[in-house]
Amino acid sequence: MHTQNKSVIDKEELEKIQKESEGQERPDQKSVISVSSKLRKRLHNLPDPTNPPLGYDDHKAFDRVFPYINIPALHPKNHGDTVIFNDPQSPANKLYLGDNLEVLRTLPSNSIDLIYIDPPFFSGRNYNVIWGDSNEVRTFEDIWEGGITSYLIWLNARLWEMRRVLKNTGSIYVHCDWHASHYIKTEMDKIFGYENFVNEVIWWYHMGAKSKKDFSKKHDIIFLYSKSKKYTFEIERVKVPFKESSAEENFHYKDEEGRRFRKKWSSKMGKYYKYYLDEGKYPEDVWDIPTIPAVHKERIGYPTQKPEVLLERIIKASSNEGEVVADFFVGGGTTLAVAQKLKRKFIGCDSSRVAVSVTLDRLVKVGEEMSGVKSNISTDNKAFQLGLQTEGTFEKVPNIEVYYLGVYPVEKFKNLNQEEFINFVLTAYGASRNTGAGVTHGYRPPAQQEPIYIGHPNPNESIDVKDIKTFFDEIKAKVQVNQMIRAKIVAWRFSRQVLAYVKALQNYSQKYNLPIELEAIPLDSKAFRQRILQRMPDVEDAELFLRFSKPPVIGDIKIKKIGLLEYEFEAVDAISTNEDGWLVNAQWDFDYQEGHFSADKDYVLSREKKKDPVKLRNGAGKKRGEIFEAVLKAKHKFDKEREYVVACKVQDNLAGETILSKKMEVTK
Repeated sequence: MHTQNKSVIDKEELEKIQKESEGQERPDQKSVISVSSKLRKRLHNLPDPTNPPLGYDDHKAFDRVFPYINIPALHPKNHGDTVIFNDPQSPANKLYLGDNLEVLRTLPSNSIDLIYIDPPFFSGRNYNVIWGDSNEVRTFEDIWEGGITSYLIWLNARLWEMRRVLKNTGSIYVHCDWHASHYIKTEMDKIFGYENFVNEVIWWYHMGAKSKKDFSKKHDIIFLYSKSKKYTFEIERVKVPFKESSAEENFHYKDEEGRRFRKKWSSKMGKYYKYYLDEGKYPEDVWDIPTIPAVHKERIGYPTQKPEVLLERIIKASSNEGEVVADFFVGGGTTLAVAQKLKRKFIGCDSSRVAVSVTLDRLVKVGEEMSGVKSNISTDNKAFQLGLQTEGTFEKVPNIEVYYLGVYPVEKFKNLNQEEFINFVLTAYGASRNTGAGVTHGYRPPAQQEPIYIGHPNPNESIDVKDIKTFFDEIKAKVQVNQMIRAKIVAWRFSRQVLAYVKALQNYSQKYNLPIELEAIPLDSKAFRQRILQRMPDVEDAELFLRFSKPPVIGDIKIKKIGLLEYEFEAVDAISTNEDGWLVNAQWDFDYQEGHFSADKDYVLSREKKKDPVKLRNGAGKKRGEIFEAVLKAKHKFDKEREYVVACKVQDNLAGETILSKKMEVTK
């Protein structure tokens, strides 16, 4: 599994991965899509078997339609983003907040054993927008703007990277429906190879609306492809029970233990074999698995949630214990939760802060049940064993680490040390570290002509005037004739005094004809984003690929007693602090322990759909006409009288999140 001890993936590693991605060879389709010479002479409209996947370029792969921006993945080790159970020595499982293409472009080649993805179906914006974050909405608007072709190009770029990160013995399951399945199959043949197609699985379900205008659509399609001819597949693990009618008709015999079986003659071996009823049968490629009922312990409140039994069959058949399972459209975390239960390692990713929050909460609960440890989300890398169970058999459960890529919560930087912060800024800026003497932290090409100085990691600290003077003096000592030096100072904040001093140094350079330009660039600014995203086709639209998100604010939690052990709660004065931001979801924990938020099952997704012209103009919902807003009220009946801590967690549309807790005394 990909292990990354550094808080930030460096520029050299990202460049290595980019070369491997662009250097992947496409499968040879000529031998599959061929035609006889007689027919070729008569026809002029034959498909070209050498056609690449839609969006692919022979030299740059998918870099032309989705340019590499090489932004770093950030894991703040000491700021609530490491969940510790009882096996911190094993490689940690990973959960990413960010665009899955960019996440994939940070992962090493040949590192994942099994991929399952449930990408948005090509069936309409409203159906696919589940969480309501601006990143999610922006992605789906881009997909549908150009119809099926845009959708396939968007998906192909991701499938291309998934093929790269799969091990040679690995396989991928792609979940889709009738809207685009035939097109997806054609593109996957081009990426993985027609000969590496293994199965078209039909997931057949019964629930949902019935139609009188056509035959009711009651199935999804799941394509299974391998990366090579030698792939993991253990069908013995996923045998299914025989149908009752088959059992009555065919299993007539009983052995001395009373087990029912049937006999089957093998002409090849020249003898009868016993097939026992209780051993089940091998599943075919049509899976009769119900969807999750509206009221069920698995249900967490969003419409496209898949049943755990579906993922259990996939993961058991196509991976082994200890291997790595990945889902790059993680949603509510079903794939990862099942992988965790089956003792697989996992990597998950979603562009929605709400989805990542819901998934992490779900994984923590599973991890606690398996390990017997009431874990905390650690703030100092020490396990908080709050109520270690002494009875039962428990499993070793590795840590879970949360990473951020392209969407960076501002508060996460407070706990980075200076070296980690410098590495983050230089990698994002596409600059190399200064290996020589001096205070200059790095250079952006051309070498020596764009020196960079970087401020403090704490967003609340401003850079010091003395530091800028030292940096300027060092640049001035290296001035050469006819060579302009465009020096950059990158920091979170610049005080008025500092900005005035930078301007004075610029005037000094002009007065004495020094070829020096000195520019102060706030990290959370349009100027910084434009430099990082200059390869994107539309920098304005690409702003969400690099965002520093501020946490929302909750003024107070208002508590009102309404019955016997029953109370009503309201998060008052709760607002987003991000420009064009609003709260899209609220979650409640009625027995909160510091650092360990566990959402009540009725308040995992607490929001409602709204129509708001102002937000539709300024925010992500401008094309949909529909957005989510958080419902900030809740009710709860407690089990008994005692002191509790109640907490509310809110997320905004721009990846901001915060928790406010309050002590209360519950009485009859």
